[in-house]
Amino acid sequence: MATDEVSPRAIIEQGLARDPGAIVDTSIEVLEQLANRLIEMIGEPGFETLLFRSAHRVSLDFPWLIFDPRARPADPEFHLLRRCFEGQDPAQAHAAFSLLFNTVIDILSTFIGTHLTMLIVQSAIGRVAATKTSKEQDDG
Repeated sequence: MATDEVSPRAIIEQGLARDPGAIVDTSIEVLEQLANRLIEMIGEPGFETLLFRSAHRVSLDFPWLIFDPRARPADPEFHLLRRCFEGQDPAQAHAAFSLLFNTVIDILSTFIGTHLTMLIVQSAIGRVAATKTSKEQDDG
């Protein structure tokens, strides 16, 4: 399948659907990988701005998502974001993370194009999937 045939949103949804019981952990792992990839391209301040704008938009629909990504240098593992999701209904958590990722993707696509955005998203999802597969093999 050519990379142009799958949208970044579909890639994210596939990644989140792999383990619905671990939606928060999987989402944070994907976000960490996206951060690592994007910081290489747009720098830490660029990523923080992108995530802040996205989180602000998502908090309009999910008011419990009070998260300031500008705290990221002090929180590289997204503990503050994880805390927002603690105790939330899994369906709400999934919807909020989907909206967060879709917002990040929309903004990013506007600046760097859909194709490059998709390659970055695929890389992040692929790294998370490879890590999970490796952990499962080690545990099994």
